[in-house]
Amino acid sequence: METPLRNDDARAKISMRSGNVHYGANHALIDVHMDIFEHRVTALMGPSGCGKSTFLNSLNRMIEVIPGARFTGMLTMDGEDLMDRTLDVVEVRRRFGIVAQKPNPFPISIWNNVTYGPRIHGLIANRADEEEIAVTSLKKADLWEEVKDRLKEDAFGLSGGQQQRLCIARAISTRPEVVLMDEPCSAIDPIATAHIEDLIAELKREFTVIIITHNLTQAHRVSDHTAFFYLGKLIEFGPTPEIFESAKEELTKDFVAGAYG
Repeated sequence: METPLRNDDARAKISMRSGNVHYGANHALIDVHMDIFEHRVTALMGPSGCGKSTFLNSLNRMIEVIPGARFTGMLTMDGEDLMDRTLDVVEVRRRFGIVAQKPNPFPISIWNNVTYGPRIHGLIANRADEEEIAVTSLKKADLWEEVKDRLKEDAFGLSGGQQQRLCIARAISTRPEVVLMDEPCSAIDPIATAHIEDLIAELKREFTVIIITHNLTQAHRVSDHTAFFYLGKLIEFGPTPEIFESAKEELTKDFVAGAYG
């Protein structure tokens, strides 16, 4: 399934061609052709075990830390081969910020949660750098006003929604190009979820965003493009309104209608 450039002036930031992943004998991702567009939100949806997380973990080469996992195919970012074995894999991964399913701040202060990554990646040369990165990241995560007087406090003192926004601040503090979100609202309340969804709309101004979600209405609300996976295959990909209102594939139509999940 070849995925052409789509309906606006966005360019392809990431391209996967003939993407396959095996976990030992298990063929988990099957011949995927897909473009991820710059400064857009792409939602990945499909039933559990369909290949969404495998696709996400292939992009930043985290698939390589899984015993027995193997990726084959072509994967490029801005035309550069991300699978080139001469590349520094740590630098490849720095280009991707990750926000996990459950809020997972480090058991350290709010300030150090945000500055830890930039420090180990050599992005902080002095106190001025540290302050600029921390304050800017917290502001972009819409958290600064809530924590500016609590920066030395333990991050676990924050509410669940605040912890997840802190994790977003941490993810963008290393100056990535792409933000990967794996069901970022599944463990927080509806008010905090609405806050995160508003934040995603802001983040795409600076970053390319990819989100896994089981919440169909959320995918419809927040994404510009949607990909539907089933049994390791990319069944359909396109602008979100088309996927939800005029899908071409019967499997996609059934899924967005709630026939299975």
